[in-house]
Amino acid sequence: MEKIKLVIFDMDGLMFETGRLAYRAYLRAAEEYDFEVCQDVYYYLTGRTEADIRKGMQELYGSTVPTDRWREAMNRQKEVILAEEKRVFKKPGLLELLEALKKQDCLIAVASSSSKEKIKAYFEMEQMPDWFDTVVSGDQVRKGKPDPEIFLTACQQLGVKPEAALVLEDSLAGIRAAKQAKIPAFLIADDLSILPVKKNGKYPLLKQPKLEQEVAAQVKTFSDLTEVRDWLVVNHFS
Repeated sequence: MEKIKLVIFDMDGLMFETGRLAYRAYLRAAEEYDFEVCQDVYYYLTGRTEADIRKGMQELYGSTVPTDRWREAMNRQKEVILAEEKRVFKKPGLLELLEALKKQDCLIAVASSSSKEKIKAYFEMEQMPDWFDTVVSGDQVRKGKPDPEIFLTACQQLGVKPEAALVLEDSLAGIRAAKQAKIPAFLIADDLSILPVKKNGKYPLLKQPKLEQEVAAQVKTFSDLTEVRDWLVVNHFS
């Protein structure tokens, strides 16, 4: 790995506990519309564009069932939970990792499929320090992950070659995007295993979500951002 000049952070599920928030919304909406759902459904769909999520839902449940209404209920429930809790909660180790990168004079970017407005709202909610050199949102690019455009845009804005950057992602769609951009990437999986599943239901899964384990196997994986910081300090910055 080249000397890292830029670290690019995904936001949802990587910086904040929005993965758990989203999956809870999946569960609430699944109860409303009686869909079977499990954590692998979330892992399969997360990190994609809205249109690609809806397409993926049809792949899993069929094109003749009300997946669009279920998706609309998910999005509505996410906003309900957010209004109830008024927090998205920083991931463990986030601030410590950011501080370590600043000490090494690394550039830091956010490249998130979320809108600029939502990124700003989450940052204000969690009182995030102004340590980011650029923020690229989903509404600033033409194609979403797994297309590499959003990561390449962050590199271009900061004048850093892709091979001198590092992407931190929680989704396989994001890992695929980094791979296509030829940017090294770390996978920090969002562990939802303690949350429940909804079995059976009027609308069962027609096929099990096929997770791209071969993609995950090609990158270094970590359990949390503290591990990422420790690895970088020992193996890259020392």
